[in-house]
Amino acid sequence: MAIKNNPTGDISPHIIRFQDNNYQLTREWLDKEVDAKVRNNDDWRWPTLKFISYQEGHVTLLNTCGNRSHTLMLQVKDGHLLVNCSCSNTGITICEHAYAGLYTIIWHLGERYFEKLQPNGTIALAFAYKNYFDKEETTAGLNVSVRPELKSVFRLAQKLETIDLPAILKLPALPAQEEVSHPAEALGYLVIISYRSKLLPALLPCVGKLNKIGTDIKIFNQFLSGVQKQYSNLVTDSQQELNTACYHLWKMVEKIPGHIIQKEPIQKMEDKLSAIFGAWKKILPLLQKQQFIYSYYLYGLRELKDRPAKKRIQKITLSELLPALRFMLADKGAFYQLQLQVWLNGKLLTGYDAGIAFFIRHQETFYMLSSLRDAAIAEWIHRSGGWITIFKEHFSQFEQEVLMPLRESYTIETSLSKTMRKR
Repeated sequence: MAIKNNPTGDISPHIIRFQDNNYQLTREWLDKEVDAKVRNNDDWRWPTLKFISYQEGHVTLLNTCGNRSHTLMLQVKDGHLLVNCSCSNTGITICEHAYAGLYTIIWHLGERYFEKLQPNGTIALAFAYKNYFDKEETTAGLNVSVRPELKSVFRLAQKLETIDLPAILKLPALPAQEEVSHPAEALGYLVIISYRSKLLPALLPCVGKLNKIGTDIKIFNQFLSGVQKQYSNLVTDSQQELNTACYHLWKMVEKIPGHIIQKEPIQKMEDKLSAIFGAWKKILPLLQKQQFIYSYYLYGLRELKDRPAKKRIQKITLSELLPALRFMLADKGAFYQLQLQVWLNGKLLTGYDAGIAFFIRHQETFYMLSSLRDAAIAEWIHRSGGWITIFKEHFSQFEQEVLMPLRESYTIETSLSKTMRKR
């Protein structure tokens, strides 16, 4: 196999400017960077790229077509892609070897692959911190990915780190038991948790048959049957007030998506979200007086025409305690991790679930968050995978963009890893 090299090594690299400065390279944009002769060349098509080395920001690949090879060197610098081929190309555009190699990378590894070549990007960190990244050698070169246990990695993740955190932090921030006397049936309330968060949490009344000792509803009738006239003998005045509140809450919930943080700027949704959150705050004291409260996972709106599926019903308690949110910034040696902490009455709550908007769930107990801002922050961390990983190369940017505004509203404690404490 003949490998052709540039004997002098003094050919300047060709520069490809990314469209919109987004570090993405489409096939259409690449086609604009070369002339028709290079674009239509049939002598060097669909080469195989073999990873050779990574050093000081340069990825070097063996670019092979048939029994011929050239070395292809790539680097992202100052927002541009620098391309060098060992064929000693002196033309005004990249050569057909580099063009075919880049085309192969885009085809197999995607248009966003070149984001990973940024200084302190995924590939640079993968060679600096080998234990936290997976490397895969493919026919299009080296692909690198963050290991799942790091969850959402600051600057490397395509998740929720680009949210408007200052806007979220400005969201509004700040509960005897009635017994049902009917011997066979009772009115219960189902906290509706929509599958895959298609809807925000709602509350629906539902009549059902009690067990023999009257402590639990064993069979539920159809949804909303609790507000029908034939069950008026079961409904107290406070329950009638609660049923009306359930109806108004549902009318608001069904009109908007099931997340607090959406594609729309949060300021546009703030009034609607505040109205729904406020409705829940008014419902809570009435609901806490009820004997039969359940959670129910709703898969689709069609289910509302039938009775609830028993296997998705769970009896719950709604606590009067208000959770307090804090953050822990843990030093793991190679990186930091920002974790959300939930405190109740001065005690740290572990094993909680923040996946239900407006609430923190711990086993069978629901705690409503004290403010819409807290609810948005809890959703942010939950949808980021439970915590955010920040490599130390990115910490100054993370501190400026996230920690400084976050500290204005929340306590952030720091902790050292066991390894760091031994040093």
